[in-house]
Amino acid sequence: MRNSIWGGVVLGLCGPLVAYLLTKFTGAATFISSDKPYVLYVVAAAVNLFLIRFFYKGSAPREQVAKGIVLATFGSMLVFLYFHKLQL
Repeated sequence: MRNSIWGGVVLGLCGPLVAYLLTKFTGAATFISSDKPYVLYVVAAAVNLFLIRFFYKGSAPREQVAKGIVLATFGSMLVFLYFHKLQL
């Protein structure tokens, strides 16, 4: 993978997109945890955090990819908060 921020954004959006699709179109969220329906989004954020660490600390650091993943993670979090109207 090239060291580009857009590659990181695409990679960072994969986890939240999969979590959204699993939550919306399957019963996977309720199967995993019936009392916490948003657990898949937390798992997606944790995977993104692991990827950020991997790309920053790898043998050949790819800082732009890691920055793209950070951008996608925070953007996904804002979209999630907007649509689910969570109280802060």
